[in-house]
Amino acid sequence: MNHIKMFYHCGKCLDRLPPGKSPQQWAKLEVGATERGVQVWCKRHQINVIHIDFEGVQHAADTSIKGDFDVTVS
Repeated sequence: MNHIKMFYHCGKCLDRLPPGKSPQQWAKLEVGATERGVQVWCKRHQINVIHIDFEGVQHAADTSIKGDFDVTVS
């Protein structure tokens, strides 16, 4: 279940959003763990979108996959 209440987007991508495209369609983001926490990186502009520092605190994480999926790869 998607619990996202606010999305992160690259400001440069939003400034250059093509007509008819949503920020979700236009995004080229990578998200991953770092030594400090989690970083969102824009692949298109090679810039940091946000880097969340956990300040050394370990947080619980839900990595389960729930639901029925019908994925078609083309």
